[in-house]
Amino acid sequence: MRAATVIMSTRLLSTRLLSTTVVALLALNRVFPVTTAIEDRFVPPHVDFEYPDALCGTAWRDDYIRLHSAIRAASAAAYNSPPPSPPPPPPPPPPAPSQGINAPSPSSLAPLLSSAAPLQPAPPPTSPPLPPPASAPAPSPTTAPLPPSSPRFLTFDQPGPCGGFGDFLVGVVSLFAVALLDRRAFIIRHDCLPYAFEPAFIDWRESPDVPLEPSYQGNYVNGTFPEERIPRINLHDQRVDLQEFAKLKAFRNVRVLWNRGMLTEILTRGTGEWADALRATGLRPPYAFGCILRFLVRPRKEIWPLMEHLLHEMQGARTVTVGVHVRLNDGVIKRDNVSEESVNATTMLKALRSVNFMLDCARAVEDMWYPPPLSVRWMLITNSIHYKMAVRENFPGKVLETNFVPHHSAEFGQKGDPKEVQGFREMVADWLLLSRSRVFVIMVSGFSRTAAMFSLRPTAIFTPPKHCDPETPYLLSDFGLEYSGI
Repeated sequence: MRAATVIMSTRLLSTRLLSTTVVALLALNRVFPVTTAIEDRFVPPHVDFEYPDALCGTAWRDDYIRLHSAIRAASAAAYNSPPPSPPPPPPPPPPAPSQGINAPSPSSLAPLLSSAAPLQPAPPPTSPPLPPPASAPAPSPTTAPLPPSSPRFLTFDQPGPCGGFGDFLVGVVSLFAVALLDRRAFIIRHDCLPYAFEPAFIDWRESPDVPLEPSYQGNYVNGTFPEERIPRINLHDQRVDLQEFAKLKAFRNVRVLWNRGMLTEILTRGTGEWADALRATGLRPPYAFGCILRFLVRPRKEIWPLMEHLLHEMQGARTVTVGVHVRLNDGVIKRDNVSEESVNATTMLKALRSVNFMLDCARAVEDMWYPPPLSVRWMLITNSIHYKMAVRENFPGKVLETNFVPHHSAEFGQKGDPKEVQGFREMVADWLLLSRSRVFVIMVSGFSRTAAMFSLRPTAIFTPPKHCDPETPYLLSDFGLEYSGI
């Protein structure tokens, strides 16, 4: 009895010392605003997935909004079509949001390449074009010859099958950085993205004024492109190479299928004019991915009802959410997509044991970072119904979860199919909920890694079994270097 009392007293003393240390560090952080692992574990996530001005910067953002708008207006004038409509207003926020992060401001937010001459809208034609002969069809706006003064575009080009969601986000963000540096308007062609997201600050949707044809598919590493064609480049297994892209400056549009990223790599190790210009924006390695993605997209209003009840539980005054993402091989999605009634105890136990190191890590982080009286819940996202049921049954009251059927976005390929639209929205709702966690215990998956980068929480990531030391979490900048140059 006496020994037990001593142990309990020791634990209580340790908890009080930890709390005292945290309070002291937070007080120190008000004087010297430096993000630390201790500080970050108590900072709530950004609410409503908004763009935080102090963290991401406004100079580069406002400069690019003006550039993009001028290019789209000039292109619309050249093709005699109305300019694209501005992005719709943001949806109303969910009830009772928590306060956002109090982050340090970037040290420098110089406008990007301010010495470059801004693009001016092309003058309207002095007389209407002559109609084509009766025997020939009228040319499509996207295949008509481009005027010499046509503005320039960079297009992420992935219509048809939606592909992997994490790979898609990495490709979009990195390609936007190239458009930012090369002073091009940015366009996204992706059948599934509009199901769940809408434009935030710029209208990236394609329209008849965006030139897409005639195109020529090739590889910029060892290929050349005819001057009268639009390059269409497949970078599925390659990172973006700024030096190679610089060779394509003369083309009015460049279409790119996929890429393996480059953002963190350029910001931390890049050399040359474009790398210097990217750093001059004030975007910093731990935050650049999340800032750019929040600049480009925001969730559609149809997504909020899918998340609202869980967001409310995640925002409790004494509730801390640890995001746990367990991705078994992609075949599990098809093999395990069965009704819960057909799952037996044996299959549940087998699923739980196969990756028990994930929950071991979550509990270790919880014990050290969030002692009582805080209440810790696990936001569990997994592609296995067996695993989800096993965790729920073995840890009652601990798990926050959606009731969505697991999907891989590569399954979707029938444009506009109602089942696919709903499936994609549910997958995005899972991703957004995961991104709202305070701490991430995740596997090697683009889905969870991009959610962690989108969260803008730079010191709260663990990747067991390789890395789960509660005293030394990952830094997002290191994370980006490891994963496809994210």
